Amino acid sequence: MSEFKFICPVCGQHIATDSAASGTQIECPTCFQKIIVPDAPKSDSKYILSATQYIKPHVPPPTSALPGRSIASSKGLGPAIFAFLALICTVLVGIHLLRGRNAPADSPETPTTTIGSSGTARVTPAWSLNLANTEIPDAAAAGKVHDKVFFCQRAVLENGSLVLRQGRQSDVTVTIHLFATDSHALGGRTFNVGTNDAVASPGIVLGWKEADLSMTQKFTNGYAMQLEFGPVTAGNVPGRIFLCVPDKEESLVAGTFNAEINNPVSSPKRQ
Repeated sequence: MSEFKFICPVCGQHIATDSAASGTQIECPTCFQKIIVPDAPKSDSKYILSATQYIKPHVPPPTSALPGRSIASSKGLGPAIFAFLALICTVLVGIHLLRGRNAPADSPETPTTTIGSSGTARVTPAWSLNLANTEIPDAAAAGKVHDKVFFCQRAVLENGSLVLRQGRQSDVTVTIHLFATDSHALGGRTFNVGTNDAVASPGIVLGWKEADLSMTQKFTNGYAMQLEFGPVTAGNVPGRIFLCVPDKEESLVAGTFNAEINNPVSSPKRQ
């Protein structure tokens, strides 16, 4: 084995060692820094070798026990990311809750099955303020009024107003003020009212009972209605209706009716 010299890369101290120590770690006798002995030089080399300073490998600190924690969180970005995700979730929940109230008028919904007190079941169309795809069912008018199940048991035309009633004492009613001086003149007429119509629209009044109190709610616009009257026959007039009212309960009445006229045409006065 041959001896060779090298210098400390930290303080420049010349150190002599045997070739067998090449690649080993020693401590500089002058600066006490840990260095790695270089490989022994070739016999004809004229260069002075330099050792390599020993650098302790970096061991990363133990990560948190929470799964999915990234490097970004250690730099202070983690809380910001979590706050942003929480904000997105809150917005999505708010949109979901408000979607039913703010959905476009032509958004598809599911038809509902209305079951009356007698057990009779009828499928009514979905609530919608878009009359473009309206289909009035060929069954007695039914639906819901102020979140109460409604079956039209009697229809009356009186003083130019159509009243659809359920119950012997009119527990639930839908009144449509058509502003006609003579109910007979409504025979054969059709009313199509959209939510954005600028012209004067018939007034809608919903009536129901809570305990012993009679409650009403009126609408003069913002609703959608298709109302068709057939010809007057023997003091009665058949009709079809599709009515959706923009109350928070989304009241809806759709189907057919046969209204009795309570104000017959008066006889002409004798000259």
